[in-house]
Amino acid sequence: MHTAKIPLLYLGGGEPLLFKEIIELIQYAHTYGIKCKLFTNGTLLDRLSQNQLDTLRKCATSVSVSIDSFSNEKEDFIKGLSGVLTQQIKGIEKILDNNITMNICTVISSYNYDGLFDLVKNIDKLGIHQIKFQPVIFISNFPESDTISNKKNLNINLDHIPKIKNQFELILKYEKKSKIRTNIPLLRRWLFDYIDSIYSNEPEYSTDKELFFKKVLHKFYCATIYSDIAINYYGQIMPCNMLGPRESIKDNKEESLLDLWNKSSDSLRKGIKNDFFPEECRSCVNACDGNLIYSTLKYPISNYHIIPYVLRAIIK
Repeated sequence: MHTAKIPLLYLGGGEPLLFKEIIELIQYAHTYGIKCKLFTNGTLLDRLSQNQLDTLRKCATSVSVSIDSFSNEKEDFIKGLSGVLTQQIKGIEKILDNNITMNICTVISSYNYDGLFDLVKNIDKLGIHQIKFQPVIFISNFPESDTISNKKNLNINLDHIPKIKNQFELILKYEKKSKIRTNIPLLRRWLFDYIDSIYSNEPEYSTDKELFFKKVLHKFYCATIYSDIAINYYGQIMPCNMLGPRESIKDNKEESLLDLWNKSSDSLRKGIKNDFFPEECRSCVNACDGNLIYSTLKYPISNYHIIPYVLRAIIK
């Protein structure tokens, strides 16, 4: 990464804090000028020692915590554990007390869609000023251990949309008088097309079926496959987080990281450039907000209709 001048390392999972040497890894990356961003469910943050917290702060590490509801009962149910929210809040307060950058990620599902405004208010009270929402990605990015038989049913359905829109309006009004910021201005441009595509009567994963995001953009550009290197827990490089591995770092130690990445990604890049999307793209919402912005910047004439929304999001 240092040789290729890659400045940012995202550490996710699973749960990255289960890796005992995670803090040492962050410190090691820092010696090469690489900043880390930690994606965690937040239940283990309270166990970090003061020395570990000091390391996170000195290394300019940012922490992103997954909270789906501020109802104890719902958060326990969604996470499959008991007392989750209490542990998350204890850990969050510890992180904030040590002046470590933090934000919240929330997956909108059929279990929490009516409590999003309440979540935003409570996150704001904690002193966190950034929260990002996304729907459920219904294709597993861990296909060899897919434990949910019909994941797309976790998403909101068409009957939930009026209440979701009301929640969004309440949040946007709240944003105007508080410091907290969300991705809702961009999210509402594509979320309902995504939900509609899930429950449409067309055959699932049909290659003739239009990508949901193409309803929002006249010309689509996936920036992720040109900017992010996805490496799984076996040291294998994937074209993106949704697709299976192509090359292995361990098996190709003589080749550079960028060469392996390009070998893994070239066929996908060419396909998308020619409007051929793998089945997994129809579920992927990993970078929809970012791709909406980048698609507009790359093809401003084709996507002129979306420019006001993109400018508003960038300025915020």
